[in-house]
Order: sequence, then structure tokens, then C-alpha cells
Amino acid sequence: MKFFKLIFPFLLGLMLITSCKKEKKEIKKIEKEIETYVKNEIKDLCTANSSWFTIDPTTGKRKTKAPKEGKSSVFGNNTTVSNCDFHQWSWQKFLWLTNDVAGKPLFMKELIQVDSHNVPVTQPEGQNKIILTAKENVQATGDILKSNKAFSTDNTSYDVYYSIHVNDTLYHNIEKYAKMDKSKYTDATFPVGSLELKVAWVDARAIKDTSSYFLTDAVINGNETQIALLGMHVVGIVYNHPEFIWATFEHDDLVPYYDWKATTTADVPVTSKTDKLFFNKNATGTIDNLASHYNDPSKDNPNVFAVNKYGVPRQAENTFLATSQNGKQNFDNIEIINESVKLQLKDIWKNYFYNGSIWIDTEGYKYPTEQAKLLNSLGNNLSNSSPGKLTRGSVAAYNITMETYEQLGFAPPKSIHEQSVTTMGNCFSCHSSNGTSGSPLNISHIFNGAVDRNKGLSKTKTKQKHLNEVLDIVKSLK
Repeated sequence: MKFFKLIFPFLLGLMLITSCKKEKKEIKKIEKEIETYVKNEIKDLCTANSSWFTIDPTTGKRKTKAPKEGKSSVFGNNTTVSNCDFHQWSWQKFLWLTNDVAGKPLFMKELIQVDSHNVPVTQPEGQNKIILTAKENVQATGDILKSNKAFSTDNTSYDVYYSIHVNDTLYHNIEKYAKMDKSKYTDATFPVGSLELKVAWVDARAIKDTSSYFLTDAVINGNETQIALLGMHVVGIVYNHPEFIWATFEHDDLVPYYDWKATTTADVPVTSKTDKLFFNKNATGTIDNLASHYNDPSKDNPNVFAVNKYGVPRQAENTFLATSQNGKQNFDNIEIINESVKLQLKDIWKNYFYNGSIWIDTEGYKYPTEQAKLLNSLGNNLSNSSPGKLTRGSVAAYNITMETYEQLGFAPPKSIHEQSVTTMGNCFSCHSSNGTSGSPLNISHIFNGAVDRNKGLSKTKTKQKHLNEVLDIVKSLK
């Protein structure tokens, strides 16, 4: 672990100071040398700011401030903003969203749970619960992810459900634009601060030991139950980025990982010595386990695994795939900031990790009008991550609980080791401006749902419409 390797001399120095009987002058000299060494070694590392972990003396709870996002923030200057700045925004935003507010995370208290049409979900009177129905257990491609029954308390496999949450800024702007003729918002963008979340949940009975999971009360199909949080997409607008930053988080130990180090000229099987929530210890995983069965979700394999850690694509012998982003830089920054957070975070959220984020390089385009036109010109090609293109960050971004069967793209290769920049997918594979006939607003599926709602389409028809769009993309790639 890079962060630990760099701070080891610092820790060793501390041990020497406390264990050896030295004169005060010599101790001060060692302390000064350690301080200088640490400053020089970690000043350029992508670490978590200690202020994020401030404890409120009144409540004893963590009090993370929301990250700055406007023109005066690091995002205000497109020539100096760094890869690390985006990762720091992602972690700080997640920590702010999970601040404890009267026993609930902030996102449950201050954001609005909505359905796919941007209609607020009705809460039981005087209660603050996650409300889920049968329509919320389907992924964007129509697939359904089920848990490993051997991991449960009652030998049962449970469906994963999804909730959507938006802040006031995004909610009201969606409602404002969705009523207009599309010709009036071609170059419109959502304002800085707009925020949406997609959260993955499972019935708590799916997990024998829930001590490392955030649990909360819910109503699933009219039945009150307790659910565990598995993953979260944090999607927000910052200055110079009307396409949103797409960040994603997962619980620490949901699946095993594909072994790129052992891969040479053929795929290696995926196994696990222990049961995981989505992988049975007696199973053997191959590319078939990750196949999408959008026409018949009953065929979806529950024994799934992760292909690209942190959404950074690899190839045989664990080398980084050549893409539009420096893979090593991005991977190292994510690994270091994750380790840095782990060292400082003390509450239940220490059991979740940041799996990367993706955004577009908008340098050289004025915010927001020129950037809006850029997004429209890229259209359905927004996700293109070939060398020289504009995607940045984790160009194979995914969440194992939400893009389970899309990790290798909509038109995957015949084998994992054949993964290429032309076949892989990311968030922008599904979320685009729809080209010259669309708008940057169309990058949000919730906005598209609100437009459909105003046209009189049902949520079922909207879901089918989106699935048809995905299938059209698949056809175009074959």
C-alpha cells in the first residue's frame, strides 16, 4: 500500500523517539527531520483532508462540510484542476451526505426520494423510511441482481433494490425544464450544486453479519423491513462540468476480483475462499457469469465478480489499458485517498470504499454555453475513451451493485482478457446528451423520465423506452 510505505519512516521515527533514551536536543532534531521528510513525501499525494473527520463536540458525530463547487473552487480553473481534485470532491461529498442528522444520514433527511419520473415518493406520516416497490429491483438493462443465499440468515436469495434521491436544486430545475419544448433548452445546463444519488439496498436478512453495513428501516412492496446499504452513485454538477461528476461507492467485500496478474493469453477462473454477498465459495466465475439477460432476468447469474478495480481497465499481466486517461495516475490516486480515509474514518461508513469517478475534460471551452455545445456535439459518443478523447478518471466506471452485467460493455468481447477500449463501457455509455437533437439535460435519466411523465407516458413505458435505447446501442456496436 503506497500510502503506508511512504509514512513508514515517520512511524519508525516516532518509535525510536519513544523507545530510546536520548537528549532533548537529539529528540528535537529527529522530530524536525521526520516532519521535513513527511512534508516532502506526502505533499503531492492524493490524501483526505483531516478536516473532513471533525467531530461535533455536542453530538459526538462526524461533521463533514460540503465541498466547494463554484467558480471560486478548484473547479473554477480548468487549466490547474487536477485528477486528485475530482477524487477529493467525490469522497468529501459522500462523507457530507452520510453525516449523522438525528440518527439518519443527511441524504435521507435533506434530499428528496423520487421515482424515475422525478415524482416525490410518499412517506408514511411522521416517518423517514426508504420506500421500495417491485419496479425498483431492476437494473438499467432490465437485469436483476440476487444475493448469494449461503450468505443469508435463512438460506434465501434476495433481490437488490434501488432508490433515487435528488436535492432541491436539481428537483426544481428538472420540473422547470421538463415542461418546456426541447427547442428551448438545447444548450441549457443544470446549475452548480445539482445532485442526484442512486442507492443500492438489500433486505438485511440477506446478510448473516450486518455489523459492517449501514442499516435502516424501509417498506418493500408494502412490507416493513430492515435494509442494508450496498452501494451509491454520487452524481453532482460542479463549475465547468455540466456533464456531472459520476462518483461511485461500494461496501468493502461484496465480490471477488478478476486476477489480471495471472492472465496471459487466456482468461483465468474466478474463485473465492469465503462466501460473499454476491459470490458462493463453491462457484467458479467466467465471463458467462457477467452476461446480461435483459430479456429474461431469471437467467442472471448470482455469482458475479468485479473485472476492473476502481473502474481502471487492465489487460494481460496486469498492465494498464491505453485509454484517454493515465490509468496508473488515476488508480494510484484512488488507492491512496481510500487508504487515507480508512486511517481517519471511525463510523460505520469506514466499511465502504470509493470505486472511482468519471468526468469530461472541458478545458478550452467556456462554461456553460460552449461546454453545453461540446456535450451536444459528442452526443452518444460521449463515452469514447480511446487515447486522445475527453473522458477522464475511471473510464471503465461501474458499481458492482448497479452495472453488474455491463462491466465489459454493452457488446462485450468473447473473453475477459480481450477487453479493449472499443468494447468497454462507462456511465456515459448510457448517459449522453442525445446529440444535436438533445441537450446536456438529457444526460440525467431522471430528467428524461420527467419529460416522459409530462407527455403522459407511464413509468413502465419509460423503462421500456430506455431499455430500447440500450438495445439500439448494443446493435450499433455489433
